Amino acid sequence: MLKKVLIAVLAIIILGGSSVAYAWWDKLAVNRLENEIINIGQGLELQVDNVVINPATDGYLVPASAILKTGDTYAIELSYIVRLDQAVSAPLNLAVNVSDIEVGGVANPFNLIDVAVSNPGTVQNTDVTVTLTVTIDDSALQPVDYEAASLALENQTITFTVSFAVSE
Repeated sequence: MLKKVLIAVLAIIILGGSSVAYAWWDKLAVNRLENEIINIGQGLELQVDNVVINPATDGYLVPASAILKTGDTYAIELSYIVRLDQAVSAPLNLAVNVSDIEVGGVANPFNLIDVAVSNPGTVQNTDVTVTLTVTIDDSALQPVDYEAASLALENQTITFTVSFAVSE
């Protein structure tokens, strides 16, 4: 009887340890994609070079037309908190531009990578959040190009540059 109780306790400890380890790892994986803070001044442009999405750590990006497998995702969201470095009396225009999209060092093959910018458009004396949603848009892809496009994206990192500009 004591043996059965010890085995049950050991099983609970092992399962509990696995759950704690997974929760810790999951929190680590999410942290890289959490809000980054951008401090910027009026009339200035701030550029975030080499934003990297790594499929091994961020998930394998697949088009909405694909069936999700373990580790796949239809979209990866990146959030940036934008704040002014000094108080202003009127709202300022906030422009966000994404450029230089590359997949595995190649300029956006088949123009598949789409980065949608959710930008409030203005910033004043409170922080605003800008969200970038990275997806694969294969709607214009011809069936004869499916295999080549898949090979061009498979297990490749996605990189791009994000520019933030504040003006009157």
